[in-house]
Formats: sequence, structure tokens, C-alpha cells
Amino acid sequence: MAPRPSRNLKEDATLLKDMKDDVAMDPTLWGNLKDYVAMEIIYAKVPFHEFFQLRVVCKEWNHLAGGRKFLEDHFKEYLVPEPYFYFPGGCEYLTPIPTFRNGRCMNGFVTVDITSEDVGWIGLNNPWKDRGGCFAVNGLIYSETVPSPDYLWARKRTPKVVQKRAESRRQEVFNIHTRVRHKLPPSQLTAAIPVVGMLVDTSVRPYGFKVIQGCGDLGTQIFDSKTNRWELRPSRLPAGIAARLDSFRSDFDGGWSYHGSVNCNGLLFITTGDCDDILVYNEKDDVWSTLYWPRHVGWRFLCIGSWHGRLFRADAAQVLRLTWDVGNHSRHKWEPYDGKPKDLHDWLFNGKNGLEVVIDYSKNYFLICSRWTTWEDRKNRIVLYDLATKSWKPLTFHLRR
Repeated sequence: MAPRPSRNLKEDATLLKDMKDDVAMDPTLWGNLKDYVAMEIIYAKVPFHEFFQLRVVCKEWNHLAGGRKFLEDHFKEYLVPEPYFYFPGGCEYLTPIPTFRNGRCMNGFVTVDITSEDVGWIGLNNPWKDRGGCFAVNGLIYSETVPSPDYLWARKRTPKVVQKRAESRRQEVFNIHTRVRHKLPPSQLTAAIPVVGMLVDTSVRPYGFKVIQGCGDLGTQIFDSKTNRWELRPSRLPAGIAARLDSFRSDFDGGWSYHGSVNCNGLLFITTGDCDDILVYNEKDDVWSTLYWPRHVGWRFLCIGSWHGRLFRADAAQVLRLTWDVGNHSRHKWEPYDGKPKDLHDWLFNGKNGLEVVIDYSKNYFLICSRWTTWEDRKNRIVLYDLATKSWKPLTFHLRR
């Protein structure tokens, strides 16, 4: 098979040179390889991070990478090995912020090989210029885009601004297993800023999902990936909760609203950076309720996880477990589960502010990652905790974009 004329390799080299230093792809080689090797074979073998860099090398590969059917057919049975932990590079409603302060924006997944203790990084090739990654469930990331922050400021919240914001809101779910972005159709317009959670069906391939969107004025909207449609249900957030959320997000600097979402015992639990309680949604009965949780350590610790039918929350110093009456979930209490050794706590933060952390769960593990890097080797310090054995493991890794 004779090779086709190559693209402008000088231009490719310039594009790659402008990217970060972890790119080590030779555009001359990769630019012509498509003429000799089937693109389908390449896509099936290329590592996740490099997969997205192929797009700057070849227009044909870029076009193929955007084909949902192709990606789902080739990655239908593939799952990123657990445990993996999502660290968002932005927050909900427009305000992307770097997770680390060393000039790099951490947006992606940390992977850990439990046997070898090797730590990997799946960097998502997305500049997050106008999109905030809210949270991830089973490797599916929910995010949304809003073109203007004006809606978040009370003094600018005119009916016209509210209408424009609602009409231009775009939502999507990115599946790291299939590498497919699911762009959600527009939901019904609402003047309130909704609370969002997600349920994931891991019994099918690719994973199915439902996006649960609750607010105080319209009702509960549920998007089902099986039907690709929204369903409106009558339940609304409790009036006091809805009003407090709306007021906080309008007045707080930037309108930041961090989310956490987890499913446990058939209920959806949602934590937000602007609500003192955990929001609980019962999809079967279409009922919203709240669950008290101790938050003495500050608003950053929103990460909750579930394991063996129990709800857990962790902060920089301790792990708490929720116990409840099986017959009456309204009767519950948080109890200490474990505490982090002081020497490990000191090592993790290295004399820095203990609030600068990111926490996420996967299977029976959760990961605490310090947002600070050590000055000596520019490594990020992380601690892996096993809920089953109550053991702590200190690890380090180099952040890659």
C-alpha cells in the first residue's frame, strides 16, 4: 500500500512543542503510520493520555476519535483497572481552578496498582476553559458549561440574564472507559441553580447512567442514557434547602459549588459546598430528604463513599462511618471508624495547610492527595487507605498533564 502524502509535519512539530513537556510523540512517525497500520488497531492499543494527543497529528484520526459508535464498539468491554480516583480540574458553574499550585492544572484520574504500588496518572486532554468538572461516579464524569457567570451574581440576576443562562446551559457525561462524551439534550428551563447527582448502572456495557437534577421551583429532572431523554418528576428540594442554596450561590465569590455524589442502599447521596446537610434522593419513591453530617473541618471535605452498604466520609485526619436503622433510615448516627497516624499526617502535608487536599473513593479504598508538591523533587504526596484492613499507605507521584 503506497503511503498518502503526509500533512505539514513542521506544523505538527510546532503544535506538539507548544504542549507540555510530558509529550514525547514524534510527529514524523505518527503522522505517517496511518498509511500502513489500520487506525482501529492504533486506537485499541494507545494509552489513554496519548490517545487524545493523536488528534493533533492527523485529521483522519481526529475525525475517528469523535465517532461515538467506533469508540463504544472498540472499548465496549474495556474498564480502567480499579482503584482509580478522580481529581477535578474545575468546579461547577464556570469556575475552573487548578488543583495544584505548581503551574499545572490537575484534571484526571490517579491510578494505583495495589500489588506493585505503582501510581499512574490519566490526564484528561481538556483545557477547561469554560467547563467545570463536577464529580465522577464509576469513571463517568459529569460536567457542564455556562458561557457567562452573570447569572451567579444577585445584582445582575435580571429575568433576561436568567433566561439566557438557562437556555445556554450545556451538560455532558464523559466515560473514561469508552472515551466517549455524551452530550445531554437541554433540560427544561429553571430559574433556580439545580443540585446534580448521578446514578451509574455497572451491570451493562458501556455503563448506563442517570443524571438527577433537583431544584426548588420546577421539580426533579432525570436524564436516562438508555432513552436519551429527560423525565420531569413532581418532587422538589425542601423549601428551606432550596432557598439557602440559591442565596449562597448568588452571593458567594464566583458562585462556586463543589459536588460529591454516591449511591448506597438504593439511595442517591449528594454533598455540595454550600449545604450543611447531605441531600438524599430516593428515585423509587421520588422523595428528597436530608442527612446530617459533621463538617467541623470546613467546606472542602465533600467526599463521601460507600462500601458494603455503609456510607463513609473522610477528612485530613479521620474516617467516619454512618450507621442507620435498617427499617428506618431517618434514624442514624456518624461514628469514628479510624484515625490517620500523626506522623503520616505530618508527612502528607509537610508543614502546609491541612485543608489543601483532594479526596476520592474507589472500591474499598480512598485516596487523600495533598495539593502541595515537595520543593525537593516536585512530587505530590498521597495516602491510600484501605477500608477493609484499616491500613494507610504513603505514596508519591509526579503530576502529568
